[in-house]
Amino acid sequence: MLPRLNLRQKIIFGFLMPSLCLGVMTYFSYTNLVLIERKTLSIEFIDDIENTILEFRRQEKNFLLYGEPSSYSLAIQEVDSTLELLERADTFTFDPRLEELILTLRGQISFYRGRMVSMYEVASSGGRNLDTEIDRLRDTGKELVDMAQKISNLERANILKINKHLRSQLLVGIVAVSILFVLIFYIVTTRILKPLKIIELTTMLIARGNFQPLEMRKANDEIRQVQEAFNRMVLELEKRQDQLVQAQKLSSIGTLSAGIAHQVNNPLNNISTSAQILRDVLKDGVDPFGMKMLDNIETETARARDIVRGLLEFARHTELSIRLVPLKGVVDNAVRLVSSQVPPGVTVSVDVPDDIRLELDPQRMGEVLLNLVINAIQAIEKLPGTISLYMDQEPPAGMVTLVVEDSGKGIQADDLPHIFDPFFTRKEVGKGTGLGLSVAYGIIEEFKGRIRAESEPGVGTRFLIDLPLPGTSDDGSVQ
Repeated sequence: MLPRLNLRQKIIFGFLMPSLCLGVMTYFSYTNLVLIERKTLSIEFIDDIENTILEFRRQEKNFLLYGEPSSYSLAIQEVDSTLELLERADTFTFDPRLEELILTLRGQISFYRGRMVSMYEVASSGGRNLDTEIDRLRDTGKELVDMAQKISNLERANILKINKHLRSQLLVGIVAVSILFVLIFYIVTTRILKPLKIIELTTMLIARGNFQPLEMRKANDEIRQVQEAFNRMVLELEKRQDQLVQAQKLSSIGTLSAGIAHQVNNPLNNISTSAQILRDVLKDGVDPFGMKMLDNIETETARARDIVRGLLEFARHTELSIRLVPLKGVVDNAVRLVSSQVPPGVTVSVDVPDDIRLELDPQRMGEVLLNLVINAIQAIEKLPGTISLYMDQEPPAGMVTLVVEDSGKGIQADDLPHIFDPFFTRKEVGKGTGLGLSVAYGIIEEFKGRIRAESEPGVGTRFLIDLPLPGTSDDGSVQ
């Protein structure tokens, strides 16, 4: 009885067999290709022999027609060249039959040379049997041509035979490997992917709050071990859901915040210091517009530094600086800071009453609004576009609702539930980290408020920020 293989051994065996078949097929294919290459060189050699035979036969014909001694000399030279060329036959790979034919051809060429010399001597002396010598010479020459063609045809037939054999090997190998891959696919699908799909579906249920353990399979393999570990994880998640969520948020955002602080604060300080030095040096010689630009550099540098500090504070759960402030002032300040990034053709409008005062951290609230307005600017692809900040007329009880609305491309329905998840983004690489809305969500929660989104692809997006009125309890009642 064959030993029962576990999942790892099945996978290794399943991929080892096709690899072995491919290796064997590759080896034989390579061997045949090398043999074909050698046979091709042999054909070229035989063709050279055949061409030289035809050449000295052409000189023979010229001599017999015109009686030129130079033609005879050229014919003898070509015969000697052919004999020298045949000396290289040992460097090529021929089967025994061809080797015998080539050896015979070499002897026939030597015999032809002798007849050529004999015919020339008879012709020079005016002998009576010249016609007989010529006939013998021609017969021998014809035999040489026929033999060379025969050798060439045999070698070409060998190449075709090797090629046919190679095609058969490849076909058999492809069929065998295909069958093995189909078998592996079936095993992987039924024994691995199907149980993993069940685990995936269960994970989705857990994400929705349904902590239902997996039904254990009967096989005693790694998949069952994964299921057992998964069920243990489900029980642990059910006990420590809040702690794990908080730890994950602190781990992801805190790590990124530390990196941002380390990488960004130093260049920001250098920019601010350089701007201050430049202003001191040029304060008497620079025009007002230049001074304004230097002021803007310092202001934007300070704002960027504050944003990094705010992100670090959010990750570390530091105390907020909450105080009663006019909402309109916070909104106007955020719009003013982002005004330099608003492209031509995009209109930003603010309609917030002056009398709304809320308990907020103005710096943190400004970060939220900056993020939403910048996202709105990036979402507007077709000009003209509009970005509107206004108060909703039907807020929840005990709250006011600030709306940030744009006429951009909108958010797909499948993405809308995930836009506040950390690191979720559909922006191109380098245009966003996927943390902006996540951070905004955490800030609004610190204000005991809510943020939600409504969107229609191709029409635009509305972000609604619900903020509690001063003196309102958690249940919405006025104290």
